[in-house]
Amino acid sequence: MYASLTTVRGGGPDVSATARMAAESMLTWLRDFDGYKGLLVFADPESGTARIMTLWASEEALERSERGRAEVRHSMISAAGAELESVERYELVTDDRV
Repeated sequence: MYASLTTVRGGGPDVSATARMAAESMLTWLRDFDGYKGLLVFADPESGTARIMTLWASEEALERSERGRAEVRHSMISAAGAELESVERYELVTDDRV
């Protein structure tokens, strides 16, 4: 399994609510991608940082979704008045979710 981790800064103390709304609006769209496996959103109100992780069945699925995710990411970050800090790719080597 593969993951994309996006870090966004500038949400201030409302970063949790903003990140939750962004995630809810992305879910329907993400679920339409072949190979999509899940979404995790982390928020730190103290630093105003949010991290959005999407999970993918394969590296190919991650790559196929990349352009669409970049477009949505840009529009959501602009609307929130936030700043893109990083976008990273990972291979998930352990998954012990219960």
